[in-house]
Amino acid sequence: MTVQGHSRAEWDVFVSYSSSDAREIGALVPALRAAGLRVFVDDTSVDDFASITATITEALAKCKVLLAFYSADYPQRRACQWELTYAYLTGQNEGDPRRRTLVVNPEPVAEHVHPVELRDAKHWPWPATEEALGQLAERVARHAESLTAPMGDLTHAPTVPWLPAPARTGSVHFVNRLAEQWRIHTALHRHRTPLVAQSGAGRAAQLRGMPGLGKSLLAQEYALHFSSAFPGGVFWFDLHRCAESSPPEVMASYAEQVSTVLSALGLDVPSASLPELLSHLAIALGEENAPCLWVVDGVPNGLHDEQLHLLRGPHLLSATLITTRSLHYTSFAECVDLSPLSDADGFRLLTSQHPPAGDLDRASATALVRDVDGHPQALDLLAGLAAHGDFAHLRNRFHSPGTDVLTASRVPAGNGASTPLAAAAVPLSRPLYGHAPTDDVLRLFALASPAPMSQSALENVLATLSSYDPWDVTAVVAEATETLLGSGTLRPDPAQSRSWTVHPLTARAVRRHDTDTARQEDLRRMLLHTLTPTLASRGSGESAPAPLRAESTAPPAWGVSAPRGTVERAAAFDLQVELVTRVGVQPLATEQGSLREALTSLYSLFATTRDVLHRVAGETAGPIELPGIAASLANELLRPFLATWHAALQEHEAVRPADVGPIAHERRWERSAEMRAELAALNAPLTSAAKKLATLCGTDLLAPPSAAARPD
Repeated sequence: MTVQGHSRAEWDVFVSYSSSDAREIGALVPALRAAGLRVFVDDTSVDDFASITATITEALAKCKVLLAFYSADYPQRRACQWELTYAYLTGQNEGDPRRRTLVVNPEPVAEHVHPVELRDAKHWPWPATEEALGQLAERVARHAESLTAPMGDLTHAPTVPWLPAPARTGSVHFVNRLAEQWRIHTALHRHRTPLVAQSGAGRAAQLRGMPGLGKSLLAQEYALHFSSAFPGGVFWFDLHRCAESSPPEVMASYAEQVSTVLSALGLDVPSASLPELLSHLAIALGEENAPCLWVVDGVPNGLHDEQLHLLRGPHLLSATLITTRSLHYTSFAECVDLSPLSDADGFRLLTSQHPPAGDLDRASATALVRDVDGHPQALDLLAGLAAHGDFAHLRNRFHSPGTDVLTASRVPAGNGASTPLAAAAVPLSRPLYGHAPTDDVLRLFALASPAPMSQSALENVLATLSSYDPWDVTAVVAEATETLLGSGTLRPDPAQSRSWTVHPLTARAVRRHDTDTARQEDLRRMLLHTLTPTLASRGSGESAPAPLRAESTAPPAWGVSAPRGTVERAAAFDLQVELVTRVGVQPLATEQGSLREALTSLYSLFATTRDVLHRVAGETAGPIELPGIAASLANELLRPFLATWHAALQEHEAVRPADVGPIAHERRWERSAEMRAELAALNAPLTSAAKKLATLCGTDLLAPPSAAARPD
């Protein structure tokens, strides 16, 4: 198969390079010309987000071969990637994707080279001497001499069938993402180069990312751009409508679409199961004997391995590409994680319909790109809204506390209808309401954004809320984060395991569309006190607080502000009273007392500590230290002990014989001594906490009676 177009080559070699490698190219081009080659080299330094010029396109069509100077910077330049794709697809149409592309790799490794077929090709290292440079030029000349025709015009490449019809057509607003398309292509073809490919089995890839990043559009662009690699056709199955469906409903929708494909191929398979339908289709693909692309778009979370296996193309000739929000399908296929657009690409998309009027407008447009963190769908929407205005005004509307500019309009759905922007550019499937654990965890991520939150930090905050028992918060947080990972809401923090962030648009949507703003405010206060317990440290020379007066424990009269620090000192005194009278500070003698009563006592202290945190949450009179002491007491001392021993003792209590008393049964427990030892180990840190509270309120209840300061 030969691409039609120009029949006469005006150039032998098209040199493709990054402008950062101009020095090496300055030595290479004269050597090529000295070898008798007609060399085209572009010196205009195409901008990273400028359009590919007609001169470049015409020169490629009239060249025999492309010589890529594949440095580490090469894949970062859009112009380079576009030129490489042109030559690669031309060779692919002719039966060998490497026929029209030669690679000089100046780097010591080849991992940066995409696609994998080029990585598998014999690379020419950068010559160290002038003699070696001449030898390289001679090799290029011999390869060019073996080619009789130029690359020609790719627009004449044959069209492959697309089922079920109609074929996707992409979007005029799509930002090329050529690097990502190469990553997909490499993942789908690793099996062709097993000695070079370091990971992945090939033939399958999954494109992952949060809502609105353009996963479906990227898959469409790949299928359109690389269609010549799949002469057997493109098979596209859309599961977006099943986002909230059960797994059986998802698979039923998929089976219906597979049945439609069989009908389009003239195969009548009535009342067959999904495996039977796929078996018939596998036979048809085998008879066609041509590679094909099998795309399953919008795979929802919650499918098990057997169901995922049925989503694969039914024949070895098929390459499978799925798109999904879920991060739970890692083992299914090689992952290509889609990131937000870079500042340059985002700016290009945002200003595609209306260029900035001046420096101020340009600065506002750049700030908007960063406000939405390169979210393509939001940028596409904002580009439309800016078509008849300026970016400074649009940015003010974006941050206005009134009607959300992202939900105030509608966008085309692609079928003549329109969809609310809440579904398109606001990555929140539904408004938050009530006190559901997943909603609370998402609120915390939104409140902390853009900072990441670890599982332990989430546990510490939720433990301060009365709706969660201290021994349950670990499981509650784990389940909530798994749910959010499945919906594509969370982004793993690369710097720390079991730590995540949310996209700024997600955080914005939560803050603006939460129906329970009171709950959000409670969480905000607890988050601040837990993560930054001491808002301002006291000076080292400051004297200890004055002794607490009796009347200070009473709340101030309605409408009258309490004196500076009075609420905090009173709360510190109350917490110290609870602490020094509990088991832990007061030792539990060997073979005396009840372990269950000890746990109940400590849980009561945990609840009191939690209440104290809420009591001082609104205290703004100067720097406060109590939240730090209380949070440490609850999360570092009490909660770990309660979480460990509540469940263990409960399990032992469940097997108590009816004729044995609770205390006697406890003393028979093989872990009784271990629990008592850990309880005794709490004495020192709990006593230290009580001393800190004493310093804060001015009354030390653990001091000898003659020395203790008492309220007046």
